[in-house]
Amino acid sequence: MLYQEGWGVGRIKHSLTYSGGLSRSYTRTYAPARHFRFEGFSPFTRPNVIEIAEGIPFTELTGMDVEKLYALKGEIVARGVKSITGLEMPVFPKRRFQHGALPVDRLHQHLPGREIDYRQRFLSLYA
Repeated sequence: MLYQEGWGVGRIKHSLTYSGGLSRSYTRTYAPARHFRFEGFSPFTRPNVIEIAEGIPFTELTGMDVEKLYALKGEIVARGVKSITGLEMPVFPKRRFQHGALPVDRLHQHLPGREIDYRQRFLSLYA
């Protein structure tokens, strides 16, 4: 469900270059799994699960507000965990992985702060 929240059917949901977290997850796990002779499987990629996830009216529930989307996703997961395990799962605000590695001011000493800088650098590799 967490990777199916695009803002409309038939649109590119995340990026013109990358498909978002699910593909990053596959990239991080494929080589190690293959090396150790594991076969990967995720129940979240089953067609019936994707169909249910794509049927959730995210646009209507969030009004196209990204912060509301993240809060809704956390609430949905926490409710699911509680319904299955009975445990209260804490929900924390969305954070970028990079923001946990360095304080933001130090991060920007090493990496640009604007997305367009990354896109231009990426495109320059192929121009």
